[in-house]
Amino acid sequence: MLKTSLKYLSVPFLLLSTFFTAYFTIHLNYNYEYAALGMFLFASGYLLFLEHIIPLKKEWKTQRQDILTEIKYLLSVTLFDSLGKTASLWFILLIQQVHPTTDLWTKIPFIFSFIIANIIGELLPYLYHRLSHVGNENSFFSLFLWKVHSIHHLPVSLNWFKTNWMHPMNMVTNTFLKYGILMFLGFNEEIIFAVGVTHVVIAYLSHANIDVKTGVLDYIIVTPKVHQFHHSKNLDEAQNFGNILPLWDLIFGTFYIKKHVVKKVGVSKATYNYPPHRSFLTQQIFPFYTPKNCCLSKKE
Repeated sequence: MLKTSLKYLSVPFLLLSTFFTAYFTIHLNYNYEYAALGMFLFASGYLLFLEHIIPLKKEWKTQRQDILTEIKYLLSVTLFDSLGKTASLWFILLIQQVHPTTDLWTKIPFIFSFIIANIIGELLPYLYHRLSHVGNENSFFSLFLWKVHSIHHLPVSLNWFKTNWMHPMNMVTNTFLKYGILMFLGFNEEIIFAVGVTHVVIAYLSHANIDVKTGVLDYIIVTPKVHQFHHSKNLDEAQNFGNILPLWDLIFGTFYIKKHVVKKVGVSKATYNYPPHRSFLTQQIFPFYTPKNCCLSKKE
């Protein structure tokens, strides 16, 4: 009974908890940094608990021998996410010298500003993500983008920890594209805080190894089921380029969902010998030392 209830209610509970915590943090003027940390810790503990109680695949559980690599990626993501936000702020401060931002968003209700900011903030990362999967063997730039992004697809399992498997360049670019445009368009600190914590929670949720029934939510946010198809080795399934929302996938025709569970995730060694699974340093330099005709974006 408990497991059945968790399958249907655990995701809505997490989303509602995130929204109302962010809302009251803003309106009660709590410290944003402490609130964001608290929400991250709560969401992480909650998802790790669910992975233990209702795992989708037992073989996707984090292996003890992988813990050190997982921790390295967690620390790397934390650092380079901050750098991306710093670069966004620096860029906007330069822009504001000649192009003052608007206060339009403060004149409409919070919930509408929040929704609009999430939709706008997803567009450039969606396009960048989709471009990163092209892997045109005749283009150095296209292959470079794939080599950077391929690090995120190296794991052969999905769980909470795998959210952090991002090359620093991938992380900085994603963060800059998302928050840079929001700052440029004049969204205030409150909206950016709410968008930020929502992004973190859904990003970790989408990679979680949990057996949940999300129904219509699959068309509103990037759920675990939606994102598992993105990581599929079957290229026909490997769509869904939205990080947090599937809206742009729905608009541009790259949304994919079926009833079955993804069989295998990861990249194919048939096209190129990617860096070893636990070699953190080799994975970081992989985009820079491989030859031009090294690999294709095809994962199977």
